[in-house]
Amino acid sequence: MFEDQDDEWFGAEFNSQLERLNSMYENDHYEYMDADQVELILDHLLIANQFKKAKWTAEKALDHFPNNNTLLLRKAQAMSLAGDLNAALKILSSLERMERGNLDLTLTIAACYSQLRDVESAIKYFKRAIEIASGDEKTEIYIDLAMEYENLDDFRSAIEILNKALDENRLNEAIIYELAYCYEQVKEYEKAVECFLLYIDEAPYSFTTWYNLGNAYTKMGNTEKALWAYDYCTLINEDFAPAFYNMANVYMDEEHPEKAMEFYKKCLDIDGDDGMVYCSLGECYEELGELERAYDCYEQATTLLPHLADAWLGKGIISDILGFHPRAIEEILQAIELEAKNVNYWRALASAYENDGQDQKAEETYEKAYEVDPKDGDTIMDWLIFLSGQHAEIAMEKIYDDEELLETYEAKLVLSYCNWEIGNRTEAMLLFEEVIENDVSLAKSLFLHFPTLKEIDYFVKRLEEIDSNEEL
Repeated sequence: MFEDQDDEWFGAEFNSQLERLNSMYENDHYEYMDADQVELILDHLLIANQFKKAKWTAEKALDHFPNNNTLLLRKAQAMSLAGDLNAALKILSSLERMERGNLDLTLTIAACYSQLRDVESAIKYFKRAIEIASGDEKTEIYIDLAMEYENLDDFRSAIEILNKALDENRLNEAIIYELAYCYEQVKEYEKAVECFLLYIDEAPYSFTTWYNLGNAYTKMGNTEKALWAYDYCTLINEDFAPAFYNMANVYMDEEHPEKAMEFYKKCLDIDGDDGMVYCSLGECYEELGELERAYDCYEQATTLLPHLADAWLGKGIISDILGFHPRAIEEILQAIELEAKNVNYWRALASAYENDGQDQKAEETYEKAYEVDPKDGDTIMDWLIFLSGQHAEIAMEKIYDDEELLETYEAKLVLSYCNWEIGNRTEAMLLFEEVIENDVSLAKSLFLHFPTLKEIDYFVKRLEEIDSNEEL
């Protein structure tokens, strides 16, 4: 917004004039100053975020130089930066009629509209600014324009703009990151990778680029390349904890908790106690069956980050497994208080109530979980298995009373079991065949959910047939 100044910016004369201005402001008594010096002081005040003082100075100077458009522009900039956007725009509109080719003015108007969330107007003025600008200024305006398109979720247009910026300046890291972000939003991760590799070719020691490359590979599901990129990042900067943390996450996703634990601990060595890291360590210990250690980690996480809902959930699940059901219920309720829309929390709470013998509360909580996310298959299965455990006809009544629920294959699997239990063999087999036809993996989980059916030849043979067909 402000042009570079000469060496006098930091000289004794400037400092003397600045002290004089500060004294005038404190005494609310302005004395004549040369216009050029006032402009330099105004630029300094705006950069220093002293907007009230800048507005006062501009207004007083305008009494002496009423036709000085630069002073008027600085006044408007001070007002806009202080949040008085509509009043600033009135001044800027009048200036625009006199100085259409002024880049500083055009960018100020664009910034005002951007702050007002008037994206269309901001885009119009950033486009005008690009027509006027050149060099590095033009590159920065391309980025501003792209971000306005991002605010509209128009990532394709943002990508088009950022590619133009890239043609102007291939070594601008901000362009690379914004472009990669946009590609990720439209799920074109390969192109995001291309962006990072392009920059790495020019700046191979940019550890942050290697880190973001690893993130892109992770989103693509290419764990080998992700670990390769994170490893290069840490070779360049061995104290960059986020890369170690993400490496650990990759190993957790690959079901290697021992390896993940090694890198989580590395994060603690670098950054000290961290609630998020302790929560992740808790998951590692939980996967390894070291439940007391897992609980201790979750406890440490909630101490450091009391609002970390996942850590409260972790504590609750461990407490439930260890048989401390009332404590588990309180801990999971704390997680729900922090994230009431998380269906997994409600399902865990229902399970804790069930394990504590509070069947009525368990049923109510399963229904609440279903309300939170009617499409969550795990919730549907747990809920209907719980009901069928009370009595097959209770589960059947609940399913047949809800058309949306009846259409899910989880419900059809439960109905297959329930019909078999009450003697409707043909209906049970028809329902199971429908599940097989539409969701083989769900059908193969039958014995996990209903182990008593392992004694039924029909179900055993059908699942054996499925396995045989998959081997062909």
